[in-house]
Amino acid sequence: MRNFDSKVIKQKHANIIISWITKKDFYAFQDPRYEFYLDYRGSIDGISRNSFANKCRGPLERLVLIKVKQSGKIFGGYSSIGFNSIGDGFRDLQQFYNSSDNFIFSFENSEDTQNMKISRVKDHNKAICCDGTGFKFGLDSLFMYEDQYICARNRSHAYEDNLNTNEIFKIEEIEVYSIHCWK
Repeated sequence: MRNFDSKVIKQKHANIIISWITKKDFYAFQDPRYEFYLDYRGSIDGISRNSFANKCRGPLERLVLIKVKQSGKIFGGYSSIGFNSIGDGFRDLQQFYNSSDNFIFSFENSEDTQNMKISRVKDHNKAICCDGTGFKFGLDSLFMYEDQYICARNRSHAYEDNLNTNEIFKIEEIEVYSIHCWK
């Protein structure tokens, strides 16, 4: 993989995430065709739902990475269809978008790859919820809660229940990458 300089995860985590995207065995999978382009970094662009929405609009494959304060735990999600008002500006109402490829995940910290969890989308019709601000995997599976916070509670069960924490975490750093595969 080229073009990857994350403040949240290491290269080994990125390789695992690519194996989840491609649904190939991590140990058999080494593919340099993938490139990650940084679209948004909270420490540069500001950690807020509006900043996220302004930087991450449109129907591009995107990866969200979030490091939470104090614990160092990492949450993230992959959207094959993008985020935030996919293609048509801000909304006041919630609108759901369909994808069968999306997933959310967690790592215990930036060193650990043993205690990772992945939850794939179950309700494809509610893979992404757009309401003009922040990001929402499902209605509430993993989402930006107010500015500076995230929550993983999955009450709507749009994703598998592997990440159900029912806690609110303060964001230390957040990054969003668009993903390109050169075939």
